Amino acid sequence: MSKKMLLRFLVCTFLLTAATFVVFAGGTQGSKAEAMKMTMWVNGADSIIGPTEQQKPQDQWYVSQAFKRFEAANPGVSIELVVPPDQGAAHTNFKTAGLAGNAPDVANLWTGQPIFALKEVILPLDNMVPAADLKNIWGWESVRDGFKDDGAILGYPAAQNQICFMLYNKALVKKAGLDFEASPPKTLKEFDAALAKIKASGTIPILVDEAAQGVPWFLAWIADYWWTQITGNPTIIEETYGRKKFAEDKGLLATLEYYHSLYTNGFFRQDLLTANDSFSQFLQGKGAIWPAVPSFLADAEKTLGADAGVLMPPEMDPNAKITNSTIGGPGQSFVIAKKTKYPEMAVKLASHLNSKAEVLAAMKINTYPIVRSDITIQELGWAPNSNIAKLHKYVGTYIYWVDNLLTAGPAEVYYTQGGLVAGGKMTPMEFAQELDKRAGP
Repeated sequence: MSKKMLLRFLVCTFLLTAATFVVFAGGTQGSKAEAMKMTMWVNGADSIIGPTEQQKPQDQWYVSQAFKRFEAANPGVSIELVVPPDQGAAHTNFKTAGLAGNAPDVANLWTGQPIFALKEVILPLDNMVPAADLKNIWGWESVRDGFKDDGAILGYPAAQNQICFMLYNKALVKKAGLDFEASPPKTLKEFDAALAKIKASGTIPILVDEAAQGVPWFLAWIADYWWTQITGNPTIIEETYGRKKFAEDKGLLATLEYYHSLYTNGFFRQDLLTANDSFSQFLQGKGAIWPAVPSFLADAEKTLGADAGVLMPPEMDPNAKITNSTIGGPGQSFVIAKKTKYPEMAVKLASHLNSKAEVLAAMKINTYPIVRSDITIQELGWAPNSNIAKLHKYVGTYIYWVDNLLTAGPAEVYYTQGGLVAGGKMTPMEFAQELDKRAGP
């Protein structure tokens, strides 16, 4: 072999070897980059996992199937699903884990103040959320720090848009000579008159558990609408930070007075401070009305059939600035741990769970109003006069959850003592004063 040919052979061999090394080195680096083991906390109680789903094997849950689709679309990525038993404790646990550097990459937590209190361990997403998501998803105010238009984005609104309403038994209402479909009560005066007729027919008008589960449900899901209708959420935010007084809030005091009157008039079940079975009692036909959110609608319709109806809260002030609305919005969020190793992929997962395709897939398993503005009830397969379609009308006009506006101190008073006002164990003014004692950041 000539020197020229030998030189050419050596050069070619070197280049081939170098190219082979680059390919294998690049492949090794790529594999390491793509092998992402992520963890997401999805809370079992009061979360994106519906009550009916929780009775099924975990692999049949929507979120489990959504993870599989995400993993298939992102080779090398695996997601571990962790279901903490208590979502309230999950917030404290997430903060503890975040400070220690071992928090899950993504967590399903409540929106509003509960995540604002965790911002030191939550990754701000201002420059990471796709523009299309900002445009097509409702509820970003629920995850912006301080509820400000320019507040840091601390998470994604979760795909469900919980709208508060009252489930009612059409047969029992008809028994009282009423027709809520044709003529629902529009004012508190009309509401009281209807409840009096239901009571006279021998049926408990409203079944409520106002203390046993640690939340005064009727206050949180229905009566709060009257508070915000008169006072407005911006003022309530000022009060929770201590810049205004709850004790001077006429809307709050009027709401609490009426809340208590429902008990004194015999419209609430009288053991509301110890009862913990109101939903099951409602399903058994023991009461006409139960305060609800859409995650309970499927069970009600399955049990009551055509007798399951939905009733929106009547107006405390028909001339208020806020009318024909209800409490609701995204009560759940997807937040990203500040110390996650995979920030871009974690955001991609949150976006995936909120995508149009995934929301449509979720609706094949669950039934609740959605946060996306680019999906019609026709695409969802909902009949125009169905209960879920009636609730869906409020997805863009809801009044955001009042309890999620409250900072930790007032929120604790609200949850633990709200029911006492209904049962006459505490006056509205005493309750308001307790809120003021605990107000502050």
